Amino acid sequence: MSERRIFGICLVKNEDDIIEQSLTFAAAYCERIYVLDNGSTDDTWEIVLDLARKHTKIVPFEQTFEPYGDWLRAKVFNAVHRELSDNDWWLILDSDEFLAEDPRPVLKAAVVESADVVSTWQIQFYFTDKDLAAWEQGKDPRNAPIFNRRRYYLINWQEPRFFRNRSRQEWDARTSIKIPDGLQGVCRRRVLNRHYQFRDPDQIQKRLNLRHGHSLFPHVRSSEWRDTVRNSRTLNFYSDGDPWRFSPSGLLYFYRRMWRPVVSEAVGAVGNHLRSPYYDGAIRRIKRLVTRNDG
Repeated sequence: MSERRIFGICLVKNEDDIIEQSLTFAAAYCERIYVLDNGSTDDTWEIVLDLARKHTKIVPFEQTFEPYGDWLRAKVFNAVHRELSDNDWWLILDSDEFLAEDPRPVLKAAVVESADVVSTWQIQFYFTDKDLAAWEQGKDPRNAPIFNRRRYYLINWQEPRFFRNRSRQEWDARTSIKIPDGLQGVCRRRVLNRHYQFRDPDQIQKRLNLRHGHSLFPHVRSSEWRDTVRNSRTLNFYSDGDPWRFSPSGLLYFYRRMWRPVVSEAVGAVGNHLRSPYYDGAIRRIKRLVTRNDG
């Protein structure tokens, strides 16, 4: 059996404050990282080109001004997958993410389970009241490592981030957007993944300008960066070497969002059969519970 390798697909737009850190970090465990720039108007693409001259693992695949969509990653996969082995794995590498552990033991476990997909627990780092105070005092330099700048987090989401290569199968983006069709099973184990989507007011505002009102980002409800500032007392604080902590609020948020469509469907089905004086009030209470957003 050939060596199990990891190949990254990084779809990026306007992330010039963090792209160098994330690509350099990922190069430690990726055989190659293919970067597709989706029309950056800042220095992101120039940084990628400069990094590629220094690191052979970083491959500037293309800069395109097509409308955004997760399906753009299929362009990279379909151009490269025949060159790889079926023992190789792909990593969906977002430009603001850093794996918090070595993924190889989990990929090995996935092979034992005959699973083709590995998901991550997303360690979501937030911009807090304390970070805002430091930023306003000029004590939050952008050139400092993001690990040092942002310390407050919740583990409250999962994403499919690894999938097994299929050298004889195309990724049909018309029918499968996030990962290719035909993959079998999700590994029971998860990889921990650090996500820094809220870094400072300038970056957050730029992010919101791109996402607010876009049909692919219905969860982005505000266009104002101040609305994203979190109370540090409601979050976990990370010190170097600490174990990662799951909190009840983070888990509740995740499972509520995951079960919402299931409960809604079940509620509708039950409603076709139940007719009692208590039914309407009970259903309203269930719907309020599963749709309340404490994110």
